[in-house]
Amino acid sequence: MSRHLTPLEVCERLIGLPDILGPIAGRDVKSPYHWRNAAKGRDAGDLPSTIIQRTLLSHAKANNIPLTADHLIFGADSAEIDALVAQMDATTSTPMVAAE
Repeated sequence: MSRHLTPLEVCERLIGLPDILGPIAGRDVKSPYHWRNAAKGRDAGDLPSTIIQRTLLSHAKANNIPLTADHLIFGADSAEIDALVAQMDATTSTPMVAAE
């Protein structure tokens, strides 16, 4: 059964776990763990700024990761992301590790 993933969950599945996302986004290694919770002006799982969104999108583009701006704003259905992860696994020698 498919469910809707938040923007953070999409990034965790396509790019890496929070310890990887933080430094890529120019933040502390533990910062993305806080993004899982709602904060003033932001729902749980939303990324805290457009700067972070742009940075992650640039990283994805540079590394042939199929992350889109829509994923960063709206999230995505887990079936869509599963298909993208499978596609990425098929084109690389090292399988991606899905975030729990």
